[in-house]
Amino acid sequence: MNRPVHLLPAVVFASAGGALAHLAGLPLAWLVGAALASAIYTMTVAPINVPQRAYRMAQLVVGTSVGLTVSADVVSRIGWHALVIPLGAAFSLGIGLLLAAPMTRLAKLDRSTAHFAMIPAGISEMADLAGRHGADVGAVATFHAMRVMLVVFVLPPLIFSVNEAAALSVSRDPGAWTAPLALALLSAAFAGWGGSRLGLPSAWFLGPMAVVALLSGGGLVAASEPRELIAVAQIGLGLSLGARLKRETVRRLPRALGAGAIMMLVHAVVMAGVALGLAILLREDAATMILSLATGGSAEMVLTARAVGADAAMVAAYQLTRGLAGNALAERLHRRSWEGSSKEGTRRDDDD
Repeated sequence: MNRPVHLLPAVVFASAGGALAHLAGLPLAWLVGAALASAIYTMTVAPINVPQRAYRMAQLVVGTSVGLTVSADVVSRIGWHALVIPLGAAFSLGIGLLLAAPMTRLAKLDRSTAHFAMIPAGISEMADLAGRHGADVGAVATFHAMRVMLVVFVLPPLIFSVNEAAALSVSRDPGAWTAPLALALLSAAFAGWGGSRLGLPSAWFLGPMAVVALLSGGGLVAASEPRELIAVAQIGLGLSLGARLKRETVRRLPRALGAGAIMMLVHAVVMAGVALGLAILLREDAATMILSLATGGSAEMVLTARAVGADAAMVAAYQLTRGLAGNALAERLHRRSWEGSSKEGTRRDDDD
């Protein structure tokens, strides 16, 4: 049973986890530490419900932060990425679709649950779609939370370990509370609200990022968010991410979660290989390409890009395209692949 009384100690526990990770010098410390601490709390003490408004505000801060980094030359930097971005999204969805079949056998899951668990898209959106098709909603949400956490925990330290220059390239700007920042945050709030009213996926991240990017790229706003604000946003995202790992689901489906972790790591390795190939072939920054094609969440991967000095705006373009494509196509792919194969199998049985 979820009890509001557990939220405050969970927030304190998550904040402490983020602080310890920060003191240890880990990349993306506040998010990683908070997510791990939140997962430990919800698995060992009690499940928690993070208010949706808090999660939205964390997304808004991250979206604003990315938007403020966009300069007027962002369009000219797109170049060949305009072709690769949709192809990368299609390839990632295709790999997820292919892995859903072995997932049903290894994890002993029904087809619908395996399908919506393996399509790399929004956690809430995939859980909602899973519910419409009679799948295990709790399992799908847990699988996607695990997917994002695996990528967030593995990629930043891996990038730093193979590229020591990444740590030196990270911006040391402490940021400041200024009038332009207040204007950016206010514009972001209106954009998030408007995007949510229109039913835009990841509205409180995508809307603020797009509007603030227009203001920043047009030279209308020049600001930098204080580190403290970004740290609080990371704690909010980490708290929400860890809270999605449900104790009852882990106890009920230990084999499925183990198989899911293997499938998701396979997916991540395949995408990382493709990203490295593109980086070498097109002489692009390897960290940027790896994070662009990674199977983590949009906000989390953009934060990771900032943490390792990669091109956050480019990573956002890739991640948002994949997320939007997954949200839009997951149900259609389900009908064509799983429901279609079931009908075909029924016809064959009738013929026999």
